[in-house]
Amino acid sequence: MIDLRPLDDDGVERLLAVAAVDADPADVMPPGWRPEQADAFRAFYRDLRRDAFEITDGDRTLGMVRLTGSGETGLWVARSARGRGVGVTALCKVVQRATARNLSTVRAETTTANTAALAVLRRVGAALTVDGDRVHAAIRVPVEPALDLADPARLVVAYLDFYRDTLLRKVDGLSDEQARTSLVPSGWAPITLVKHLGHVEQGWLRWCFAGEDIVNARATPEGRVAEWTLEEGETAEDVRAFYLEQCARSREIVAGADLADVARRWDLDAYPRPTLAWILFHLVQEYARHVGQLDVVRELTDGVVGA
Repeated sequence: MIDLRPLDDDGVERLLAVAAVDADPADVMPPGWRPEQADAFRAFYRDLRRDAFEITDGDRTLGMVRLTGSGETGLWVARSARGRGVGVTALCKVVQRATARNLSTVRAETTTANTAALAVLRRVGAALTVDGDRVHAAIRVPVEPALDLADPARLVVAYLDFYRDTLLRKVDGLSDEQARTSLVPSGWAPITLVKHLGHVEQGWLRWCFAGEDIVNARATPEGRVAEWTLEEGETAEDVRAFYLEQCARSREIVAGADLADVARRWDLDAYPRPTLAWILFHLVQEYARHVGQLDVVRELTDGVVGA
């Protein structure tokens, strides 16, 4: 299992051993370093100890990753460990540690020529900005609502937004083919799960609670069940735009109502009309369940784990 171990003096020696025989010198040290310059390596990494971690697999050291107090990161991986998702896993674990440090963004710098680093950054959903031959990467850090938030109305809305953001982050970095490919017997794919939750937002908050006149809120205008499938010509960008539109309208509806307000439209006569509070908590549990399913599918797709 890939893990991170805080760097200490023994760890510096393990990194040196790997760097000398199983790494590219330009990756592990500033330009000009050679494996026989052991003392320069030790001095450099001892200065990084507060911010650096060994990347490990059991007792084996595979490389190094760092996370500064301002959210800057960088990593290198042994040649023999490349192509196995080690860098992606290490970077995901760095993002988890950034959450505990109350950082909102993890940033990295690379070049347009470093295709391996760019591939890793794309897989973890980093936003990339190209400036000449330099590439600036920004990875959003998932942040739960504030620990001292006690108002239930604010808390349920904040958690709902947290899950909305998590859903989109879990599909960031997937290729179009991966986003459309199902790995489960029921046939849903990552992008159709996003579409389903867009229809869930539309059905519960626009059609049910606000009473908006939406024809076939959980289907196409022609009546076909649409939320788990892609229509001919429908792209991942179309689904994302539809989802974001529904979330934006949901926020408008919730902002203008009270938790005790009841749904304007309801077709289950045997049950009372739900309150807005009930609907919002129902949405939170539905998101939590589906995002958990997406966690597993994303890991099976390309090995990416974490929040």
